[in-house]
Amino acid sequence: MAKRAPTGGWSPSSATDRPTPNRLLTSLTPAAYARLAKHLIRVTLQPRQVVYKPQQPIDHVLFPDNCVLCLITLMENGDSIEAGTVGREGASWISASVGAPSMPCETVVAIEGTALRLGVDDLDREMKENRHFRDVLTGYSHALLIASMRTSACNGLHELPQRCARWILTTLDRIDVERFSVTQDFLAQLLGTSRPTVSLMLATLERAGLVTTTRGAVTVVDRVKLKDVSCECYAIIKQNYDAIGRAPVK
Repeated sequence: MAKRAPTGGWSPSSATDRPTPNRLLTSLTPAAYARLAKHLIRVTLQPRQVVYKPQQPIDHVLFPDNCVLCLITLMENGDSIEAGTVGREGASWISASVGAPSMPCETVVAIEGTALRLGVDDLDREMKENRHFRDVLTGYSHALLIASMRTSACNGLHELPQRCARWILTTLDRIDVERFSVTQDFLAQLLGTSRPTVSLMLATLERAGLVTTTRGAVTVVDRVKLKDVSCECYAIIKQNYDAIGRAPVK
């Protein structure tokens, strides 16, 4: 099984130096976002950086711009598997807003990039005082629950190529290019399998003309055919995430 990722440091910058593609934040009304923006700090996240460790206090949440975060369940024997993944459609740990001071999973940066960092004290205040922000996060929490339930079912019921195709497709929805960096070791960690098995699976997808692989990177060649390989979980997860923020503001 792949080794756990090392902990990395933050690289902060101003949150207002450029717009964010984070869909939770862009779905806010101008007034709701203006309240929030002064508390946001943009940070740069590195590959395999550990954002949260299991059962350790959480003092911030992250709203990804173009990075991808993976929640990984770790077993006592060292085995691991993806419990959920977060990108520009959401936030890292919104349960912190309802008094959950830690999480049971390890959260690791799967795809490097930037995110907006919000302290939990500011999160608590905005959840109480910023109604539209609270409504958007409530909608997201529902979509995240559905995604987590589908991921659990997918991990137990669907074949490895289907699960890998789902993960690749959801990753593409969270970034701006068809190519992303991910090692086979890390992909094995997420899928709960071994590196040799992942290597054989990617080789099969490559021979079918769906992807190309280089050392530490995957490029999607045919997204339509990759959807055919994936299970129904991808479409269900995407549909619920796409609905966030569409409800009319009251």
